[in-house]
Amino acid sequence: MALKNKGEVLKISFSAFFADLGYQAAVGALPILLVVYFHAPVVIYGIVEALNYGGGSLISLLGGYMADKIGSKVIAVTGNALIIILSFTGLAQNYVEAALLFVAGWWSRNFRTPARRAMLAEVTSEEERKEAYGILHSLDIGGAMLAVTYLTLSLYFNIWIGYVLLFNAVPLTISTLLLLIVKAGRKGTARRPRKTALFLVISTMFFGFSQYSFGFPILTAYDFSHKTYLATVTYGVFLGFSSLFGYIFGKIRLESYKGLAFLGYLLASIATLGFALLSSGGLIFIYLLSSIMGIAVASTETFEPTIMSKLSPEGLGSGMGALSFGRSIGLLIGNSLMGFLYQISYVYAYLFASTMSFIAFLIVVSKIREG
Repeated sequence: MALKNKGEVLKISFSAFFADLGYQAAVGALPILLVVYFHAPVVIYGIVEALNYGGGSLISLLGGYMADKIGSKVIAVTGNALIIILSFTGLAQNYVEAALLFVAGWWSRNFRTPARRAMLAEVTSEEERKEAYGILHSLDIGGAMLAVTYLTLSLYFNIWIGYVLLFNAVPLTISTLLLLIVKAGRKGTARRPRKTALFLVISTMFFGFSQYSFGFPILTAYDFSHKTYLATVTYGVFLGFSSLFGYIFGKIRLESYKGLAFLGYLLASIATLGFALLSSGGLIFIYLLSSIMGIAVASTETFEPTIMSKLSPEGLGSGMGALSFGRSIGLLIGNSLMGFLYQISYVYAYLFASTMSFIAFLIVVSKIREG
């Protein structure tokens, strides 16, 4: 299917590409900066990620509501411009400063995400949206993969991680400029999503319990390799497969609910169980499981917003905000518990996450059976 407004879809998607080209290097660097360089306990890293996503859940709701009240373009551009704050994590002198700067930038990301998704829905028809969200995710994660590549090379050549973080400001600025020229961003109708959409918010919350920050597999890889650059390769593998399969899921004919349940939540549960049972086998298993997790996340990022755009057409911003809220609440609780459990044993942490993802799978399967 040829997209009618392909130019606008590509502007939004390349804005996502450059955003991830910036801040995803910071995501990969954060666990190394906090745990390896600043010697913070892993539980502190878990709490920081919980603050990122937990506080971000409320920011997502606010961003979605404001997108409908003021206009999605205004909110998307404002939030995107403020993500640059996390670049200054490179100037931090201790893990407290690093955490505060990163959280501020990450919350700005959450503020703009529902509005950006609403803009993409605005420039596409209902039939085009699965393909459009697949393109968005593919370019989004393609930028992230390149970010992890230059982060990994920097670590290999012993370039101070702070310089890498400061460089993030360049692609983040380009990202904001691209959003500025998108011809979209109307107001919506600020309202709660329909009751029929609440199951999706609940299921993505449980998936959020399991979709731990990928910093945990990075730390697992570091524990078994004792090489920071080999640890960040884990994230690169995850992002590479996620980018590729985001494009594939957008193109193939696959019913959204089944794709979300089986190729998203169930596959994530299996991959996470693998991290618990197979990580001791070495990096080859960790990289393989990271690739499977990438496929699972590509499914959720393609099918979740596609389903929500159909269930909440009147208030796209509010609907996407609710979707981000559900995921972020799950990530708040999930990352907190992952941090505490990981401090005891990485096996317990991954077993918990695998179980939560399987519950998300059962919720969507029950919806499929209802017809």
